[in-house]
Amino acid sequence: MERAFELAERGRGSTHPNPLVGALLVRDREVVGEGYHRGPGEPHAEVLALAVAGPRAAGATLYCTLEPCSHQGQTPPCADALVEAGVAEAVVALRDPNPLVDGRGLERLRAGSVRVRLEEERWGARARRQNAPFLKYHATGLPRVTYKAAVTLDGKVAAAGGDARWISCLDSRRAVHRMRAEADAVLVGAGTVRLDDPELTVRLTEGRNPVRVVVTRYGEVPPTAKLLLTAGQVRTIVVAASAAPPERRVLEARGAELIEVGDGGLRAALAALAELGLLDLLCEGGPDLAGSLLSQGFLDRVTLFVAPLIVGRGAPDLFASPAVGAVAKAWRLHDVEWRQVCDDIMLSGSLITESR
Repeated sequence: MERAFELAERGRGSTHPNPLVGALLVRDREVVGEGYHRGPGEPHAEVLALAVAGPRAAGATLYCTLEPCSHQGQTPPCADALVEAGVAEAVVALRDPNPLVDGRGLERLRAGSVRVRLEEERWGARARRQNAPFLKYHATGLPRVTYKAAVTLDGKVAAAGGDARWISCLDSRRAVHRMRAEADAVLVGAGTVRLDDPELTVRLTEGRNPVRVVVTRYGEVPPTAKLLLTAGQVRTIVVAASAAPPERRVLEARGAELIEVGDGGLRAALAALAELGLLDLLCEGGPDLAGSLLSQGFLDRVTLFVAPLIVGRGAPDLFASPAVGAVAKAWRLHDVEWRQVCDDIMLSGSLITESR
Protein backbone atom coordinates (compact mmCIF):
# COMPACT_ATOMS: atom_id res chain seq x y z
CA MET A 1 0.00 0.00 0.00
CA GLU A 2 2.91 2.36 0.63
CA ARG A 3 3.92 1.82 -2.99
CA ALA A 4 0.35 2.44 -4.15
CA PHE A 5 0.33 5.85 -2.42
CA GLU A 6 3.67 6.69 -4.05
CA LEU A 7 2.26 5.80 -7.46
CA ALA A 8 -0.84 7.91 -6.88
CA GLU A 9 1.31 10.99 -6.20
CA ARG A 10 2.67 10.84 -9.75
CA GLY A 11 -0.67 12.13 -10.98
CA ARG A 12 -0.76 15.19 -8.72
CA GLY A 13 -1.64 18.33 -10.62
CA SER A 14 -3.12 16.55 -13.65
CA THR A 15 -6.09 14.43 -12.53
CA HIS A 16 -8.69 17.06 -11.58
CA PRO A 17 -11.59 16.67 -11.14
CA ASN A 18 -10.73 13.00 -10.66
CA PRO A 19 -8.95 11.71 -7.55
CA LEU A 20 -5.36 10.56 -7.23
CA VAL A 21 -5.26 6.77 -7.37
CA GLY A 22 -2.41 4.27 -7.29
CA ALA A 23 -2.71 0.50 -7.65
CA LEU A 24 -0.52 -2.56 -7.86
CA LEU A 25 -1.04 -6.30 -8.20
CA VAL A 26 0.94 -8.83 -6.17
CA ARG A 27 1.12 -12.55 -6.91
CA ASP A 28 3.34 -15.02 -5.08
CA ARG A 29 4.89 -12.08 -3.19
CA GLU A 30 5.98 -10.43 -6.44
CA VAL A 31 4.65 -7.20 -7.91
CA VAL A 32 3.31 -8.20 -11.32
CA GLY A 33 1.67 -4.93 -12.34
CA GLU A 34 1.25 -1.35 -11.20
CA GLY A 35 -0.27 1.89 -12.41
CA TYR A 36 -1.61 5.31 -11.46
CA HIS A 37 -4.33 7.57 -12.81
CA ARG A 38 -2.91 10.26 -15.07
CA GLY A 39 -5.97 12.35 -15.85
CA PRO A 40 -9.57 12.49 -17.10
CA GLY A 41 -10.22 10.09 -19.97
CA GLU A 42 -7.03 8.17 -19.23
CA PRO A 43 -7.16 4.54 -18.00
CA HIS A 44 -7.61 4.16 -14.28
CA ALA A 45 -4.81 2.90 -12.05
CA GLU A 46 -6.29 -0.58 -11.69
CA VAL A 47 -6.68 -1.04 -15.45
CA LEU A 48 -3.09 0.01 -16.05
CA ALA A 49 -1.89 -2.46 -13.41
CA LEU A 50 -3.93 -5.22 -15.09
CA ALA A 51 -2.43 -4.36 -18.49
CA VAL A 52 1.10 -4.75 -17.12
CA ALA A 53 0.27 -7.96 -15.26
CA GLY A 54 -1.51 -9.67 -18.15
CA PRO A 55 -2.37 -13.31 -17.32
CA ARG A 56 -0.43 -13.03 -14.06
CA ALA A 57 -3.32 -10.99 -12.66
CA ALA A 58 -5.30 -14.20 -12.13
CA GLY A 59 -5.06 -15.11 -8.47
CA ALA A 60 -3.26 -11.86 -7.58
CA THR A 61 -4.00 -9.40 -4.77
CA LEU A 62 -4.83 -5.80 -5.65
CA TYR A 63 -3.62 -2.97 -3.42
CA CYS A 64 -5.45 0.26 -4.26
CA THR A 65 -5.62 3.67 -2.57
CA LEU A 66 -9.31 4.19 -3.44
CA GLU A 67 -12.30 1.97 -4.10
CA PRO A 68 -12.38 0.74 -7.73
CA CYS A 69 -15.16 2.37 -9.74
CA SER A 70 -18.30 0.49 -10.71
CA HIS A 71 -19.83 2.77 -13.31
CA GLN A 72 -19.32 3.58 -16.96
CA GLY A 73 -17.78 7.03 -17.27
CA GLN A 74 -15.13 8.07 -19.77
CA THR A 75 -13.64 4.63 -19.10
CA PRO A 76 -15.28 1.23 -18.32
CA PRO A 77 -15.83 0.06 -14.72
CA CYS A 78 -12.60 -1.03 -13.02
CA ALA A 79 -14.41 -3.47 -10.73
CA ASP A 80 -15.65 -5.45 -13.75
CA ALA A 81 -12.15 -5.54 -15.25
CA LEU A 82 -10.70 -6.88 -11.99
CA VAL A 83 -13.34 -9.61 -11.77
CA GLU A 84 -12.84 -10.63 -15.40
CA ALA A 85 -9.05 -10.82 -14.88
CA GLY A 86 -9.53 -13.28 -12.02
CA VAL A 87 -8.05 -11.11 -9.25
CA ALA A 88 -8.42 -13.06 -6.01
CA GLU A 89 -8.31 -10.31 -3.39
CA ALA A 90 -8.56 -6.52 -3.16
CA VAL A 91 -7.07 -4.45 -0.34
CA VAL A 92 -8.56 -0.94 -0.47
CA ALA A 93 -7.48 2.08 1.60
CA LEU A 94 -10.64 4.19 1.32
CA ARG A 95 -14.21 3.95 0.12
CA ASP A 96 -15.00 6.34 -2.76
CA PRO A 97 -17.55 9.02 -1.68
CA ASN A 98 -18.58 9.73 -5.27
CA PRO A 99 -22.33 8.91 -5.36
CA LEU A 100 -21.72 6.98 -8.58
CA VAL A 101 -19.46 4.60 -6.64
CA ASP A 102 -19.82 4.82 -2.82
CA GLY A 103 -19.53 1.12 -2.00
CA ARG A 104 -20.84 -0.24 -5.28
CA GLY A 105 -17.35 -1.05 -6.48
CA LEU A 106 -16.71 -3.16 -3.40
CA GLU A 107 -20.09 -4.87 -3.83
CA ARG A 108 -19.28 -5.69 -7.45
CA LEU A 109 -15.96 -7.23 -6.44
CA ARG A 110 -17.59 -9.36 -3.76
CA ALA A 111 -20.29 -10.45 -6.19
CA GLY A 112 -17.50 -11.55 -8.53
CA SER A 113 -15.91 -13.74 -5.82
CA VAL A 114 -13.10 -11.29 -5.05
CA ARG A 115 -12.19 -11.15 -1.36
CA VAL A 116 -12.35 -7.52 -0.21
CA ARG A 117 -10.41 -5.94 2.66
CA LEU A 118 -11.39 -2.32 3.28
CA GLU A 119 -8.61 -1.06 5.55
CA GLU A 120 -9.78 2.47 6.37
CA GLU A 121 -8.73 2.19 10.00
CA ARG A 122 -5.12 1.63 8.93
CA TRP A 123 -4.86 3.63 5.72
CA GLY A 124 -7.91 5.90 5.63
CA ALA A 125 -6.28 8.98 7.20
CA ARG A 126 -3.48 8.95 4.67
CA ALA A 127 -5.87 8.37 1.79
CA ARG A 128 -8.04 11.27 2.96
CA ARG A 129 -5.05 13.60 3.11
CA GLN A 130 -3.96 12.58 -0.35
CA ASN A 131 -7.37 13.26 -1.89
CA ALA A 132 -8.58 16.06 0.39
CA PRO A 133 -9.91 18.29 -2.46
CA PHE A 134 -11.87 15.42 -4.06
CA LEU A 135 -13.34 14.39 -0.71
CA LYS A 136 -14.27 17.93 0.31
CA TYR A 137 -16.11 18.47 -2.96
CA HIS A 138 -18.20 15.35 -2.53
CA ALA A 139 -18.94 16.26 1.09
CA THR A 140 -19.78 19.97 0.61
CA GLY A 141 -19.87 20.86 -3.08
CA LEU A 142 -16.97 23.25 -2.49
CA PRO A 143 -13.26 23.12 -3.39
CA ARG A 144 -10.43 22.86 -0.90
CA VAL A 145 -8.81 26.27 -0.42
CA THR A 146 -5.20 26.79 0.66
CA TYR A 147 -3.94 30.28 1.45
CA LYS A 148 -0.28 30.89 0.66
CA ALA A 149 1.62 33.98 1.74
CA ALA A 150 5.10 35.28 2.41
CA VAL A 151 5.09 37.01 5.78
CA THR A 152 7.54 38.86 8.00
CA LEU A 153 8.27 37.99 11.61
CA ASP A 154 5.81 40.68 12.70
CA GLY A 155 3.03 39.21 10.58
CA LYS A 156 3.11 41.64 7.65
CA VAL A 157 2.71 40.77 3.95
CA ALA A 158 4.28 43.99 2.64
CA ALA A 159 6.00 47.15 3.78
CA ALA A 160 3.86 50.16 4.71
CA GLY A 161 4.13 51.50 1.15
CA GLY A 162 2.88 48.21 -0.34
CA ASP A 163 6.26 46.86 -1.50
CA ALA A 164 6.44 43.05 -1.08
CA ARG A 165 9.26 42.06 -3.44
CA TRP A 166 10.76 40.05 -2.14
CA ILE A 167 9.85 39.05 1.40
CA SER A 168 10.69 35.41 0.79
CA CYS A 169 13.91 33.96 -0.59
CA LEU A 170 14.37 32.43 -4.04
CA ASP A 171 14.00 28.83 -2.85
CA SER A 172 10.73 29.74 -1.14
CA ARG A 173 9.47 31.26 -4.37
CA ARG A 174 10.43 28.08 -6.20
CA ALA A 175 8.34 26.14 -3.67
CA VAL A 176 5.39 28.44 -4.42
CA HIS A 177 5.70 27.72 -8.14
CA ARG A 178 5.61 23.99 -7.37
CA MET A 179 2.43 24.59 -5.39
CA ARG A 180 0.95 26.38 -8.39
CA ALA A 181 1.85 23.50 -10.68
CA GLU A 182 0.01 21.09 -8.37
CA ALA A 183 -3.10 23.24 -7.85
CA ASP A 184 -6.14 23.25 -10.11
CA ALA A 185 -6.42 27.03 -9.94
CA VAL A 186 -4.81 30.08 -8.35
CA LEU A 187 -7.20 32.56 -6.76
CA VAL A 188 -6.69 36.30 -6.24
CA GLY A 189 -8.84 39.38 -5.76
CA ALA A 190 -9.02 42.38 -8.08
CA GLY A 191 -7.02 44.42 -5.57
CA THR A 192 -4.02 42.12 -5.93
CA VAL A 193 -4.27 42.39 -9.72
CA ARG A 194 -4.27 46.19 -9.54
CA LEU A 195 -1.51 46.44 -6.94
CA ASP A 196 0.91 43.65 -7.95
CA ASP A 197 -0.10 42.82 -11.55
CA PRO A 198 0.90 39.15 -11.09
CA GLU A 199 1.25 36.56 -13.85
CA LEU A 200 0.39 33.57 -11.63
CA THR A 201 2.11 31.17 -14.00
CA VAL A 202 4.65 28.43 -13.31
CA ARG A 203 8.13 29.70 -14.11
CA LEU A 204 10.67 28.70 -11.46
CA THR A 205 10.03 24.97 -11.82
CA GLU A 206 8.64 22.54 -14.38
CA GLY A 207 4.90 21.94 -14.54
CA ARG A 208 1.70 23.06 -16.16
CA ASN A 209 0.08 26.41 -15.46
CA PRO A 210 -2.98 26.41 -13.20
CA VAL A 211 -6.22 28.11 -14.15
CA ARG A 212 -6.10 31.72 -12.97
CA VAL A 213 -9.15 33.10 -11.15
CA VAL A 214 -9.90 36.70 -10.19
CA VAL A 215 -12.70 37.36 -7.71
CA THR A 216 -14.17 40.83 -8.08
CA ARG A 217 -17.53 42.38 -7.31
CA TYR A 218 -18.27 44.02 -10.64
CA GLY A 219 -15.86 42.36 -13.07
CA GLU A 220 -13.47 45.30 -13.00
CA VAL A 221 -9.99 44.07 -14.01
CA PRO A 222 -7.45 46.48 -15.57
CA PRO A 223 -7.43 45.81 -19.35
CA THR A 224 -3.62 45.95 -19.35
CA ALA A 225 -3.23 43.42 -16.52
CA LYS A 226 -0.82 40.61 -17.33
CA LEU A 227 -3.55 38.10 -16.49
CA LEU A 228 -5.77 39.49 -19.23
CA LEU A 229 -3.02 40.05 -21.79
CA THR A 230 -2.13 36.33 -21.55
CA ALA A 231 -5.67 34.97 -21.13
CA GLY A 232 -5.47 33.51 -24.62
CA GLN A 233 -2.56 31.29 -23.56
CA VAL A 234 -3.52 30.45 -19.95
CA ARG A 235 -7.14 29.87 -18.97
CA THR A 236 -8.32 32.86 -16.96
CA ILE A 237 -11.67 33.18 -15.17
CA VAL A 238 -13.21 36.27 -13.62
CA VAL A 239 -15.90 35.60 -11.00
CA ALA A 240 -18.13 38.55 -10.22
CA ALA A 241 -21.48 39.35 -8.68
CA SER A 242 -22.28 41.07 -11.96
CA ALA A 243 -20.42 42.81 -14.74
CA ALA A 244 -21.38 45.94 -16.62
CA PRO A 245 -21.20 45.88 -20.44
CA PRO A 246 -17.85 47.74 -20.65
CA GLU A 247 -16.14 45.27 -18.31
CA ARG A 248 -17.77 42.36 -20.11
CA ARG A 249 -16.45 43.58 -23.46
CA VAL A 250 -12.90 43.91 -22.07
CA LEU A 251 -12.93 40.39 -20.70
CA GLU A 252 -14.35 38.91 -23.89
CA ALA A 253 -11.82 40.75 -26.03
CA ARG A 254 -8.95 39.38 -23.97
CA GLY A 255 -10.26 35.80 -23.99
CA ALA A 256 -11.13 35.58 -20.28
CA GLU A 257 -14.18 33.71 -19.03
CA LEU A 258 -16.78 35.51 -16.93
CA ILE A 259 -18.89 33.82 -14.26
CA GLU A 260 -21.61 35.89 -12.58
CA VAL A 261 -22.90 34.66 -9.22
CA GLY A 262 -25.27 37.45 -8.20
CA ASP A 263 -25.61 37.96 -4.47
CA GLY A 264 -24.28 34.50 -3.61
CA GLY A 265 -20.96 35.86 -2.38
CA LEU A 266 -17.88 33.74 -1.81
CA ARG A 267 -19.81 30.51 -1.35
CA ALA A 268 -21.43 30.84 -4.77
CA ALA A 269 -18.10 31.77 -6.34
CA LEU A 270 -16.35 28.75 -4.85
CA ALA A 271 -19.21 26.41 -5.75
CA ALA A 272 -19.14 27.63 -9.36
CA LEU A 273 -15.42 26.90 -9.59
CA ALA A 274 -15.93 23.43 -8.11
CA GLU A 275 -18.60 22.70 -10.72
CA LEU A 276 -15.95 23.44 -13.37
CA GLY A 277 -13.81 20.70 -11.84
CA LEU A 278 -11.48 23.11 -10.04
CA LEU A 279 -11.34 21.34 -6.69
CA ASP A 280 -7.95 22.40 -5.33
CA LEU A 281 -7.55 26.19 -5.09
CA LEU A 282 -4.40 28.04 -4.08
CA CYS A 283 -5.26 31.52 -2.82
CA GLU A 284 -2.50 34.06 -3.44
CA GLY A 285 -4.69 37.06 -2.78
CA GLY A 286 -4.21 39.84 -0.28
CA PRO A 287 -5.38 40.29 3.31
CA ASP A 288 -8.97 41.18 2.38
CA LEU A 289 -9.66 38.03 0.37
CA ALA A 290 -7.74 35.87 2.84
CA GLY A 291 -9.63 37.42 5.75
CA SER A 292 -12.99 36.82 4.08
CA LEU A 293 -12.16 33.18 3.35
CA LEU A 294 -11.03 32.70 6.94
CA SER A 295 -13.90 34.45 8.71
CA GLN A 296 -16.56 32.83 6.51
CA GLY A 297 -15.17 29.34 7.08
CA PHE A 298 -14.02 28.58 3.53
CA LEU A 299 -10.30 28.28 4.25
CA ASP A 300 -8.95 24.74 4.71
CA ARG A 301 -5.17 25.12 4.83
CA VAL A 302 -2.55 27.81 5.36
CA THR A 303 1.01 27.71 4.04
CA LEU A 304 3.28 30.54 5.16
CA PHE A 305 6.83 31.40 4.23
CA VAL A 306 8.03 33.26 7.30
CA ALA A 307 11.04 35.47 6.53
CA PRO A 308 13.50 36.84 9.11
CA LEU A 309 12.34 40.42 8.51
CA ILE A 310 10.62 43.06 10.63
CA VAL A 311 8.88 45.94 8.84
CA GLY A 312 7.02 47.60 11.74
CA ARG A 313 3.71 49.29 12.41
CA GLY A 314 1.45 50.45 9.60
CA ALA A 315 2.23 47.63 7.16
CA PRO A 316 -0.63 45.34 5.98
CA ASP A 317 -1.44 42.36 8.19
CA LEU A 318 -1.65 38.77 6.99
CA PHE A 319 -5.44 38.54 7.48
CA ALA A 320 -7.91 41.42 7.33
CA SER A 321 -10.49 39.58 9.44
CA PRO A 322 -12.44 40.58 12.53
CA ALA A 323 -10.41 40.13 15.70
CA VAL A 324 -11.47 37.51 18.23
CA GLY A 325 -12.10 38.61 21.78
CA ALA A 326 -10.16 35.85 23.50
CA VAL A 327 -7.30 33.52 22.65
CA ALA A 328 -9.62 30.56 23.18
CA LYS A 329 -11.66 31.81 20.21
CA ALA A 330 -8.68 32.12 17.87
CA TRP A 331 -8.45 30.17 14.64
CA ARG A 332 -6.07 27.30 15.26
CA LEU A 333 -3.99 25.19 12.88
CA HIS A 334 -3.56 21.47 13.38
CA ASP A 335 -1.36 18.83 11.75
CA VAL A 336 1.27 21.56 11.57
CA GLU A 337 4.41 20.86 9.55
CA TRP A 338 7.42 23.11 9.10
CA ARG A 339 10.84 23.08 7.52
CA GLN A 340 13.57 25.56 6.80
CA VAL A 341 13.85 26.89 3.24
CA CYS A 342 17.03 28.97 2.87
CA ASP A 343 16.56 31.65 5.56
CA ASP A 344 12.76 31.24 5.68
CA ILE A 345 10.51 28.87 7.60
CA MET A 346 7.84 27.13 5.52
CA LEU A 347 4.90 26.36 7.83
CA SER A 348 1.72 24.53 6.83
CA GLY A 349 -1.35 23.40 8.73
CA SER A 350 -5.05 22.67 8.46
CA LEU A 351 -7.76 24.76 10.08
CA ILE A 352 -10.12 23.40 12.69
CA THR A 353 -13.57 24.85 12.10
CA GLU A 354 -15.31 25.58 15.40
CA SER A 355 -18.11 27.90 16.45
CA ARG A 356 -16.85 31.22 17.76
